Amino acid sequence: MLLQACQNSPVRQNATNLHNDTTYAFPIKQSNQWTINPNHHNVKMVMTALKAYETGDTALLNKCVADSLTVYYDGGHYKGGKREFMFAIKEVVKALNNLRVRVKDCESVISKDKKQERVTAWYTQYWTTRQGLPDSADVTDEAHFKDGKIMVWYNYVRRYKK
Repeated sequence: MLLQACQNSPVRQNATNLHNDTTYAFPIKQSNQWTINPNHHNVKMVMTALKAYETGDTALLNKCVADSLTVYYDGGHYKGGKREFMFAIKEVVKALNNLRVRVKDCESVISKDKKQERVTAWYTQYWTTRQGLPDSADVTDEAHFKDGKIMVWYNYVRRYKK
């Protein structure tokens, strides 16, 4: 590195070569197989799904998900048809009074072979408990797409001690 800095002309290095020279403590199965997805369709789909969740609009959410989907969430998972999923979402939203979602960031990636598309969204979710107390959680969601619809949704929640 120091020798390169002392050269008169700039040295170009290929990021792939730099990556291949790096040794990690654990092997990474899909490292360096992703690029930023320039198509904004998937980001719009995730933002629409989050808005539908926030407002309890299952008709809108229904347009965002595949006919069958898998959802991994804190304490379990769901795998099945979207009709049953919409019923479950209605029940969840009922328990979260004054639900608000504030998105901090999102990123859409596509595999280099164009076979996999994912969007990750980072947000804070605010609500009022049944006892009337305000509450919140930091959330990271990752949505996997097929044919322009969400088919797998990972939901990671960070709650703070009270």
